[in-house]
Amino acid sequence: MKKKILLIISILLLATACSSSYLKKINLNTLNEKISNEESFVLYLTEEDEAGNTLRNTLLKVAKELDIQTFYLNTSDLDDEELENLKENFYFEDSNIIVFVKNGIEETVLARIDDPYISANDLQAELITQGFGETITNQN
Repeated sequence: MKKKILLIISILLLATACSSSYLKKINLNTLNEKISNEESFVLYLTEEDEAGNTLRNTLLKVAKELDIQTFYLNTSDLDDEELENLKENFYFEDSNIIVFVKNGIEETVLARIDDPYISANDLQAELITQGFGETITNQN
């Protein structure tokens, strides 16, 4: 019985480790550092609800296909002050959005992805359009 539990835990840890290289959870301090360093990255703001998990899974799939690292921040983990701090850089009313940050700023809110049911093909096309990744897979 203990061996089965250890095996299950090992598999879950391995799966988490594999996916974390493509979709990494960050906190507000790390996000602020990336902005201060004028980095370019894909940021997913989520409340980790059902719709958010759908979009997260699509983003993870596409990030793997494009071999790019993306980041997510669970806004449910933030207190009111932290949420206001976040909104200084990315104003939003609802979470579960993908934001494209270039050189530490979001160039336009019009490029945001807020459809939790966007197809992997459409998300991949938008990531490429925004300069994150190249087409490296054959989508039949």
